[in-house]
Parts: sequence; structure tokens; C-alpha cells
Amino acid sequence: MLPLRYGLLLLLCYPGLANALWSGISLELGKFDSDWDFGADTRTAQHGEISIQVEEKTDSNLTVGASIGYVDLRVVAASDSTAQTQKFDGNFVSVYLRQALRINDHISLNGAFGIRYTNGSESGADDDRAEIEWTQSVVELGLGLRFAHFRIMPYAAYHDIDGDISDDGTDVFETDEALIRGLRLDYLVEDSAFIRFEFASGGRQGSYLNFVRRH
Repeated sequence: MLPLRYGLLLLLCYPGLANALWSGISLELGKFDSDWDFGADTRTAQHGEISIQVEEKTDSNLTVGASIGYVDLRVVAASDSTAQTQKFDGNFVSVYLRQALRINDHISLNGAFGIRYTNGSESGADDDRAEIEWTQSVVELGLGLRFAHFRIMPYAAYHDIDGDISDDGTDVFETDEALIRGLRLDYLVEDSAFIRFEFASGGRQGSYLNFVRRH
């Protein structure tokens, strides 16, 4: 998994190349928890992630994007469960669509839809390591407010997860709570670059840090 993380950082060392190929590029760091329903019990998935996103905007102001990333995952069993806590290393890839409807210079409505696939294996030297994979879809609606060099966007999202840890399909899971509520705070360094702080609760509880450049 290390080469992927190095590759993400290496790509950011060449912003001129990135700007020539895409209208937007960003680096995202995330740390958050979510509860997964395994039927017999509920376990907490603790995520630590790093990803890079590239995107292109169409003439109709629709943004089409994709991302790749690395996830450090710990699936923690409940205290009254017979399941064991497991640690995984994985990679993920996602595609998304984002549409902004500008009402005026200070207010906009924002909608997004994304699909993500994650695959990983249990950490450790044992040859008989467990594999994990899941697919996630997200629909989001938010309100954007801009004041001078700052932008604020409260949002709500519905997400659905369908995953499996075992090879025989017996240890399947889904999200325990579908609704996510969050707030994004952007500091505009310049017209085409900003730093984003994001805080989420509900079905996903944690925070993100983004370094973004869009043209």
C-alpha cells in the first residue's frame, strides 16, 4: 500500500502537469467513524484515509470527477460481541458528479452523487488473511454561502453501503445509519485555490482536511 501513498504525494509535486490535464485537483485527508450492521451485531469502522481527486467541468457547469486513495481501517467489535477487532489496509476508487446552481454571488445550491468501491486485506503476516470489500453510493444536497475569503456549506447526505469481509459471503454488512449531516468551511487562498475543513456527524462521524485547486 505504501507505493500508492507515495504516488499521491508525488503527483502533487507537479501542479503544472495537473493543471494542464484537469480543471480541478485536490488532496484529501480524512479520519472518521461509521457503524456497520452485520445482522447479529453492530461494529464500528474507524477510517483513516488519504486520497487524490481530479475533475473536469462541462459547459453546463456539471463537474465530473474521480478519486483514488488509501484507507487504514479498523473494524471494532462491540463489547458484548463474539467477533474480533480486525485491522485492514485497502485502496479505493470512486467517481462522482457535482452540480452547482448559483442563485447570486453569495448563495448557491449544490447537489452531488458518487459511487465508491473499496478493497483491502487484513494487516499482519498471516498468509490466511481476511479480505474486505464494499461498495458505497452517496446522494448529497447542500447550501453554499460565501463571505469575502470564506465559504460555508451545510449539507445533508444519504449513503448506502453493501460489503463483505468473509470469502464465502457469510459476514456481510451494511450501514447502520444512512443519514449524514455535515458542514464544510473553505478558506480561499486565491480565486482558484482554497483549504477546506469538513466536519460530519450521523452515519459518518469525523473530520476532513482538503487542499483544492480549481480553474
